[in-house]
Amino acid sequence: MRRKDREVTDLSEIIEIMKNCDVCRLALNDDGFPYILPLNFGMAVNGDKITLYFHSAS
Repeated sequence: MRRKDREVTDLSEIIEIMKNCDVCRLALNDDGFPYILPLNFGMAVNGDKITLYFHSAS
C-alpha cells in the first residue's frame, strides 16, 4: 500500500466495500506484457475467510 493513511484493514469494512462492487479487475503479466481482465464475481464470507467466485468465458 502506497498510502498507509488510506489503507483499509478492518475486515467488515473490506467486505462492505466488496459488496458494493460489480466487477473485480484482475491484473496479470504474460510474456512481459501486463493486462487487466474485468471479471464479474460473487463472494462467500465464512468467519474471517472470504472466497471469491469469478465468472468468465473460455
